[in-house]
Amino acid sequence: MRLLKSLPLVLLAIASLRAEAPPIDGTLPEDYLPALKPLLRQAVEQSPTTITSQINLAQAEAGRYLNAAALWPQVGLGSSYQMTTESISGAPSSRASGLTYNASVSQAVFEWGAYKNQAQIGNLGLKIAEKQFAEAYRQLAVTIREQYMGLIGKKIVLRNARFNQKIAEDALATQQARLEAGSVSEADVQGYRLALEESKLAADRADEDYGYGKRLFTRLIGTDSISEDAIPIELPHPEFSAGLADTVLAGFVGSGIASTFQNEVYKMLLEQQDKTYSIAKTRLLPKLNAAAAFSYSNQTSFSSTYITQVGVRAESLSLGANWTIFDGFATRGSKLSALASKRSYERARQTYIDSTIDSISDLRKQVGFSQRAMGLAEVHNALIAAEVKRLGDDKNLGYASQATIDAGIVNLNATQYNMAFARTDFLSRWTEFVSLAGIDPAIANIAPRYVR
Repeated sequence: MRLLKSLPLVLLAIASLRAEAPPIDGTLPEDYLPALKPLLRQAVEQSPTTITSQINLAQAEAGRYLNAAALWPQVGLGSSYQMTTESISGAPSSRASGLTYNASVSQAVFEWGAYKNQAQIGNLGLKIAEKQFAEAYRQLAVTIREQYMGLIGKKIVLRNARFNQKIAEDALATQQARLEAGSVSEADVQGYRLALEESKLAADRADEDYGYGKRLFTRLIGTDSISEDAIPIELPHPEFSAGLADTVLAGFVGSGIASTFQNEVYKMLLEQQDKTYSIAKTRLLPKLNAAAAFSYSNQTSFSSTYITQVGVRAESLSLGANWTIFDGFATRGSKLSALASKRSYERARQTYIDSTIDSISDLRKQVGFSQRAMGLAEVHNALIAAEVKRLGDDKNLGYASQATIDAGIVNLNATQYNMAFARTDFLSRWTEFVSLAGIDPAIANIAPRYVR
């Protein structure tokens, strides 16, 4: 009884959550990385993904006209010129010529709503294409953010590899000087040479990996290049609110999933099948149509003995009916096909709802795990940074060597990469979570007609 009494309050709370989207401004990657915002806007018009979706939109627009064509009258004009010559043995030949032109108009009068439903199917097809465009951009925005943050990680790896190469070069130079002084053997120096070659190989690989990642990213957003300044070397610390995440999850599971682009696509596909079924039911019903025609013919005939000229004008109005009594069970097949397609979309929609709720619930947990991992990585980085600072102070006092400090910087570089990776993982999962919940601010970059 307590549960039954509290249920309306729970439903009311959930409804209020969806009435106003939670405040997520300042929590997404582009809020910490300002150079990312213009790239997200640029991708709307230039990305191959959105260009393909725009082509699909154009095809859907063409389909809308084709499906609605039967609602409009069919108008035709025609003209012809004919010349005939006849020749009979033993008689003079004759010749006839004339110009004929005509006009006609026809219109379906009563089709039991079949043409209207066909036009509505075309309208729904365009709306489906618009929602699919919005869904494609939603997923693209998530991918752009993830790849952009991935470039930051690759840039850190490249910086670390180049620093390691410099240390190897300095170490080899020191050993080379000792070899020339006779304090070490050639065999001792050989190991340092190998270490330098390995560090060069690692740096070259990191450089190519970073360059290849940039090329992939530029193709993703549809541009020729991206400036080096647009890719920072570090990722700021992102804030996290467990209460905000729980609010987002509760709103989505409550009623938010009904307004996702994919769910709306399924609803319109179901509506299309209902109209397809309604059209199929009219196949064996009588139908009416009207037509009007006008023609005029001017004929001139002549032979050696006569010349005649005749003008013929014809006007006609007609109201016709046709009734297909039996079509070999084609109507039955059409209705069964529409019903089967509707059941298929119903099943697909329910599967989508169930799997999406599972996905966003799991993402909520993964966001929490990533936040904890990020905190640990930041603690490790702070400890190593403090140690490097202490080594620097010791060097100033003459207690530590540059080699010791370099070794500390190598460790610090590694922890900085781990920290950046942890922050990227957290922001990637948070972005997926917010986007799947249908409250991604990047959607504002596309035209409102795709969203409403």
